[in-house]
Amino acid sequence: MSKTTGMRETFWEYHEAFTHRNIAWKDEVLFTWQWWLGVSLTISCWILWILFRNRESTDRLLYAGIFVALLSVTLDNIGVQLSAWNYLKPVTPVIPSYIPFDFALMPVVVMFLIQNFYNRNPWIIGLIFGVLTAFVGEPIFKLLSIYNPTN
Repeated sequence: MSKTTGMRETFWEYHEAFTHRNIAWKDEVLFTWQWWLGVSLTISCWILWILFRNRESTDRLLYAGIFVALLSVTLDNIGVQLSAWNYLKPVTPVIPSYIPFDFALMPVVVMFLIQNFYNRNPWIIGLIFGVLTAFVGEPIFKLLSIYNPTN
């Protein structure tokens, strides 16, 4: 068996699994209360940021937010691909990570922390953010059957 054949077979297996995931998502996730929660979190985070941001620092904060979003979605996708965790009620079937975490909660919270605690020790703020995310946020989303740690 050549490497090309193996990659072709792998591609079609992946395509079949992706098609099956889309069907399951439409049947089990779309328009459930968890789906609406994800959509609401995504939109409300950005509305709050628009209303309460420091207008003079908008560009600087957005640079930080974009960096956090890119880092978050990359690490989240790696975790999903390595089967460290998965999301049982994703907002979209196309992106394996959880959009409200990666594109709303993480960047908006970090932007608010930068805006409001810029004169504090960033290591302490980062530690508090990490502890709250890991020991408060994740258990809540696990309880809501959205986040499922597998390892």
